[in-house]
Amino acid sequence: MPAPTPLTTIHSPTDGSALTVIRWFKYGKRRLYVNTVDGVQVGLVDLVSGERTLALPDMAAAFEAAIATHQIDIPQQYVPRHVLDEPTLAAQPQPLPQPVAPAPVLPAPIVLSPSPEPTWTDLASNVPGQAARARAREELADMRDRKGAFLTFLARGLDVKTDERAWRVGASGEETVGGRLEKLRGDGWHILHSVPIGNRGSDIDHVLIGPGGVYTLNTKTHPDSKIWVGKTVVKVNGRNQPYLRKSRFEADRAAKLLSAAVGWQVDVTPALVFLTGTFIPQITIKVKDKPDGVIILDRLDLPRYFRKRQPRLTPSEVGQVFEHARRSITWC
Repeated sequence: MPAPTPLTTIHSPTDGSALTVIRWFKYGKRRLYVNTVDGVQVGLVDLVSGERTLALPDMAAAFEAAIATHQIDIPQQYVPRHVLDEPTLAAQPQPLPQPVAPAPVLPAPIVLSPSPEPTWTDLASNVPGQAARARAREELADMRDRKGAFLTFLARGLDVKTDERAWRVGASGEETVGGRLEKLRGDGWHILHSVPIGNRGSDIDHVLIGPGGVYTLNTKTHPDSKIWVGKTVVKVNGRNQPYLRKSRFEADRAAKLLSAAVGWQVDVTPALVFLTGTFIPQITIKVKDKPDGVIILDRLDLPRYFRKRQPRLTPSEVGQVFEHARRSITWC
């Protein structure tokens, strides 16, 4: 509803002040408001009941004169009232308050706690042949349960070829190779032994990290045996063995894991170290048909072979690869 406008302006006969009369109809009520020209309320009259209400009693005559100027049938009874209090004054038409938009409800900030660093085992503390030696002890305990202490003792004394013997001989070979590799530490090389890889109980016998690159070494111990190495096959006493394929697979797997850990491509070269238990290793390598990508070594080649490698990694790169290689979580 638009704001009411003055119907007329008159002057008080007593003091000459000008008054305005405003007619107001709303909610079934009919009133006249009388104000001074500067907006001060003098009073109001109810057009239904004739009840007058004065805010300025000393202007009663001017108030009556102002409403008399309108030819309206107003009841003449006058009911005196006290000076208008605040609630009565508020009865005048006032601008409707503008709705206040509610303050936006912001979502509570999400506090992300830093993820804890996964725990890992330092593989630098592993000793040569550690995994093979543990497996040999397991096989020995199992053999004692199955065959008894006496037969187990007899089998070991006669050097019978059992699973326990195979693991025990393998562990001894890794200990021999590991001891010779340890001499490389003074030349800037890092050596890890019995590196567990994956979750199926497999391990890499030795991992070398140094100026000459990164190598995985697989030790094969065959006492009093003859080894023959060709381009695609290794024979032990005339029987084919899958050593070349497994060595390549082992190195490729190590390369992928180390590269993912350090964030740049790490090349890994596989090496097979054969021990025949003889003073002069009984190993024959087909010179014109050497295996591709796999180094064939014997006990006498260590550690000299790696000392003579041309530099391929800087000291910083060597340190970075080793710091990740020593963590067990790198190889999972």
